[in-house]
Amino acid sequence: MANSGEPARRVRVERGIYRRSTGVLEVGFKDETGRQRWRTVDGGILAARKVRDDLAARRARGESVAPKPKLRFGAAAECWLTGPVVDLRETTQVKYRCMVNQHLRPRFENRRLDALSADDLARLVRDLRAEGMSEGTIAVILGVVSAIYKFAVRRLGWRGTIPTTLMLRSERPKVSHTERRPLFTGEQVEQTIAAAHEPFRTLFTVAALTGARISELCALTWADVRIDDPDDAEIEFGWQVDRHGNRRPTKTDGSARTVPVPRELAIVLARYKLAARYCEQQSFVFATGTGHPVQQRNVSRALREAQRRATGPGGVPTFPILHALDEQGEPLVVPRGTLPSMHSFRHTVASRALLAGESVDEIAFLLGHRDANVTRAVYVREVADARRRSMRRSRMIAEFGGALRVALAPDDEAD
Repeated sequence: MANSGEPARRVRVERGIYRRSTGVLEVGFKDETGRQRWRTVDGGILAARKVRDDLAARRARGESVAPKPKLRFGAAAECWLTGPVVDLRETTQVKYRCMVNQHLRPRFENRRLDALSADDLARLVRDLRAEGMSEGTIAVILGVVSAIYKFAVRRLGWRGTIPTTLMLRSERPKVSHTERRPLFTGEQVEQTIAAAHEPFRTLFTVAALTGARISELCALTWADVRIDDPDDAEIEFGWQVDRHGNRRPTKTDGSARTVPVPRELAIVLARYKLAARYCEQQSFVFATGTGHPVQQRNVSRALREAQRRATGPGGVPTFPILHALDEQGEPLVVPRGTLPSMHSFRHTVASRALLAGESVDEIAFLLGHRDANVTRAVYVREVADARRRSMRRSRMIAEFGGALRVALAPDDEAD
C-alpha cells in the first residue's frame, strides 16, 4: 500500500488486472513458487483479460508461468529428457539422450537459450556434416533442438525466438541428398526367400508384400491374421515388439492399420499355420521354440544367412559381396548399407508402389505413416521420380499420339 500522501503505484481495475499511474495495464499473478509477479500488457482491457486467463489456464495445466530469461541449454535439455521423453519408446529415449550428450551438450551446455542463434545451428550442421554424419541424422538432431526450445517455452517459462525457425533453407540439412537405401530386386527377393528357413521364410514373404516394420512382424499373433476366407484375407498391424520382447501398441494411431493381402499369401500363411507349434489365437505367428516372439536381431541375422545361401541360375551367388575374400583369404567386411536389410523390404514396397502410380496417401496408409507428409519426406526422390515419369508419358502421348495411332493401326489400314 502506498504511503500517506503518495499516489498508489497500481490501482485495481478488476480481478487480476491493475492500472499503473502512467495508464499502462498490468496483470498480477503468482508463479509456481508462490512469488507475486506482474506482466505489462500492450493493449486495452480485452488484451489484459486474455493475458490473465491464459496465465490461469497454464497454471491449471501445471505449466511454468515464471519467466526464466537466464535458462541455459543444458538445464533445459535435461528437463526435456526427464520430462516428455520418458513417455516415448525406450529405443527413442536412448537415441535422443545420445544425441543430446554427444552432439549438443559439448557445444551448448552452458549457453543461455537466448544466446543461441541460427548461425550457431548452421555451424552445427556444417560440423556434423564434416564428421560424416548423414543428412537425415542431422535433421533429427535439429529436431531435438527445436523440441527442447518448445518445451522450455511451454513448461520452463522461457520466452524468446526459437533459433531453428530462423535458419535459411540453404543452412538446413539436405535430407533428399541422403544416400539411398539399397532395395531388393524381384530376383533377389525370390532367391532370398527360397534360401530362408522357417519361420523366417514366411516372415520375409509377409514383409515383401506388406512393407511392415520388423517390430510389427514380430508382434503379429494369429488373431491379427484373418485368412479364413483367402479371397478376403487381411492382416492387422496394431502392435510392435520392442528390443526386450515386450508387445506394445504401435507408436502412433496412424501406425495401426489393416492391410488386405492376396489369396496366395493367405494360402502361404494357412500352410505355415498348419505346421506351426503354436497356433492359438493369442500365439505369436513368428514364435521361438518357447512361444515367445522372435527377436529383431535374430530376424536380421536370419536374413543375412539367407542372403549368403541365396543363388540364382547356375548356382551364381545372389549377393556376391558376401562371398568375396581379401588378400589374406578372409571374408571381406561388408560396409553398412551395401546389402538390402529388413527395412529394405519396406522401402522396396513403397518405391514400387510409387512407380506403379499409387497415390502417396494410399502408400502412407500401407506403411502406417502418421500422414502423407511423412511419406513424402522419406520417399521424396521416389515421389519426384514417379511424378516425372508420369508427366513424361503424358507429354509423349500429347506430342506423338498421332504417330502412335498410325503405328498401332493394322497394316491394311496404314496402307
